[in-house]
Amino acid sequence: MTTPALNHLPAITFFYTDNCERQALAPVADEAASRGFPIQWSTDSRQYAEIGVYCEHACKPNAGFSIILLHDLAQRHDIWPHFWHHEPWSAFDMGIVPGADWVDRWQTQAVFAKARPKLGVFDLGWPKADLVYRNQDEFKQQAQSLREQLGLKYDRSILYAPSWENHGKQDDFVQALKDLPVNLLLKQAPWSEKYRWVLNNIDEMDALHRGCADNVYVIDREISIMYCLGLADVMVSDESSVLTEALLLDVPGVAVIDWVIPDTNPPRPACVPYDYVTKTTRAGLRDTVLDVLERPQHYQAEISINKQQQFAHLGESARLIVDNLLAALQGQPLPTPALKPQVEIDRNTYQQAEQLAAQGDMKLSTQIMLDLIKKGSTCWEPYNDLGTLLVGQGQLEDAEMLLEKAVHFAQENPAIPLSNLTEVYCLQEKADKALQTLVKLSQHVPNSAASIPHIRKCMETMF
Repeated sequence: MTTPALNHLPAITFFYTDNCERQALAPVADEAASRGFPIQWSTDSRQYAEIGVYCEHACKPNAGFSIILLHDLAQRHDIWPHFWHHEPWSAFDMGIVPGADWVDRWQTQAVFAKARPKLGVFDLGWPKADLVYRNQDEFKQQAQSLREQLGLKYDRSILYAPSWENHGKQDDFVQALKDLPVNLLLKQAPWSEKYRWVLNNIDEMDALHRGCADNVYVIDREISIMYCLGLADVMVSDESSVLTEALLLDVPGVAVIDWVIPDTNPPRPACVPYDYVTKTTRAGLRDTVLDVLERPQHYQAEISINKQQQFAHLGESARLIVDNLLAALQGQPLPTPALKPQVEIDRNTYQQAEQLAAQGDMKLSTQIMLDLIKKGSTCWEPYNDLGTLLVGQGQLEDAEMLLEKAVHFAQENPAIPLSNLTEVYCLQEKADKALQTLVKLSQHVPNSAASIPHIRKCMETMF
């Protein structure tokens, strides 16, 4: 693609904390360099950049223009879909998500300012997948070169790739499977020195298993996991995002859910909220792997569907990201538009219900709003309208519940539901809650008690 002329192509700095992040960003860096952008790499996200591209956990940009991508495909999976409450993107210019599942996740949270970068969130794929799909013949050749370099004994291979190495997980894997006629590929992540204790665990396990059997292979940690997946028939992990990346190579994933994760004290069980992964235990690992090997068609049946859900624009991600970046720098319409928040889609539906109510069709209007609430919409208006309707019918407890949700979702201007909720608290003689809500209301409506006489009246009835 020909790059439109700019007076100055600003330098792009790609920030990373370990080589997993660098590998994820490398296709974007290569694409940008091919367009003439000066490229820099940095491990210090506090450094100023003309254009900064980030993918580390909970970082803040220090750049004239900033792009944020996921650290990994399972990022903060323990709190889905509330990811952006803990890792906000609002300070960035553009946010990138990899496919339909992350689009859905974001749309449920887009009502919150923390989830909304300045130009929006864009479904532009997972750049790391470009390594596989941009030139599939080249990728297959590289994977074959790795096979030859390792000198694999058998045709079929089981790949072990955990999120964390601890409590002898790798030895569990080797001891359970080493007598099978398969290759056991041991691939640990390229952890940074900041996690020396994890590296020590890996060093201990690799020393134990290097040369322990002629079908056990310790793979260089710096090699891309994609090439390892290119050799695998089954992948075994604890909760690693590689279980999702395995879909790219049509490899069934197995998660050992009683392997523990040492990011808490005491360590917690693995968290695996993925329906496309087969769950097992340490005791059941061997039987589960054998079942996957013996019934490949059964496990392949859902892989293509889940691949489509997880990944968009296979082989095109880096190109699309740089296309959008160029257009944004030039002030031009973006080739791939920002995602529309689900709350805005729902608000259009609500407005249709509002029009029906104005025309006197309260039954259909109410049904539409109920449907929005049943599906968990983050649009606050249906909760507020039905809540106030229930107040008129004397159903105060249900009204309270709906209006509390309306306040929660009305992030930018909650004055209306706060006003209605205060009245409900007053009617129920919940003085403490009424006063607390009135204080919140006063932060959004100057001189609220004077400007909303019915609230004052309700307060007076309580004393």
